Amino acid sequence: MSKPTQAHLERTLDRNQSLEARQLVLKRMHYYMGAKLMEVGVNPQSPEVLYRWSVKTKENEQICTLSAFWGQSKEELLSGKNPLTGEELINCAKPNASKGIKTVAQLCGYASDIEGFRTALKEAMTETGIEHESLDQLLKEKNS
Repeated sequence: MSKPTQAHLERTLDRNQSLEARQLVLKRMHYYMGAKLMEVGVNPQSPEVLYRWSVKTKENEQICTLSAFWGQSKEELLSGKNPLTGEELINCAKPNASKGIKTVAQLCGYASDIEGFRTALKEAMTETGIEHESLDQLLKEKNS
């Protein structure tokens, strides 16, 4: 049996809960992910582990997913061979926007293709009709 090279945790949050209550759940998710990684023999503090958040919004719910990638899965994610598009791209870019455009482009599968990421994100925002301040700021950010 091959060793796992990625792990995912998903939680559904009520958008009507207080911000503090939702943040507590997200903090716990990070803790549980660390425990999950230790179970499979991966150091959760290792720079070899790449974390990515994804958030889908449905009516009064937010579906939050924390993913960890290492080894082959991390290499594939950072290769730029399978970039996210459409709503999946937005769901990844929005919660990771504070990490900067270079990092978000990598997390979304665009490797170092910042302009390709920008173009795809603009198209996804137009297609879905989603506008968000953090995404607008990300698009305006310089490549450096």
